[in-house]
Amino acid sequence: MMRLFTFTDFNVRGQQLFHHTFSAMLSTGQWWRLVTPAFMHFSELHLVFNLLWIWVVGSRIEQLHGRWVLLSLFLSASILSNLGQFFVSGPMFGGMSGVVYAVLGYSWFWDKQGYRPRFGLPQGLMGFMLIWLVLGYLGVLQLIGMGAVANTAHLVGLLVGLLFVLPVQLLKRSHTH
Repeated sequence: MMRLFTFTDFNVRGQQLFHHTFSAMLSTGQWWRLVTPAFMHFSELHLVFNLLWIWVVGSRIEQLHGRWVLLSLFLSASILSNLGQFFVSGPMFGGMSGVVYAVLGYSWFWDKQGYRPRFGLPQGLMGFMLIWLVLGYLGVLQLIGMGAVANTAHLVGLLVGLLFVLPVQLLKRSHTH
């Protein structure tokens, strides 16, 4: 199953993994790999933690802005955060954390701009997530036993979420006129 979800396919020879290249992935039509690492998790806790955030924040986005906004945000964040993480660390990563940072960033920035309806997430939540991001980049999370952290996916996901507010606001404004 892991071969289907990694960013690029791989072969096992002896005790070593040999990953295919990015261009081979694209040229063989395996475009799904741009998204699938978001569904691969390396522990139950990681999966539960990410799904909890998606359930809590993603359901608010779906309720207030619709399923197409949530789906578009999910696809944009997973593709871009997976690309970013791949180019920094190679193909062996997984998790939905980039999407989690995107939905949190989107909700926070929407509210920060004063747009309506408000998501109303706790004020300190984004501060906590930014501290978590910094701790990841400093290596503290790995040092305390959290394993390798896809820091680039987190950062790119956050940026996608922040930037996603503008087109949604423009679309909402054009539908009201």
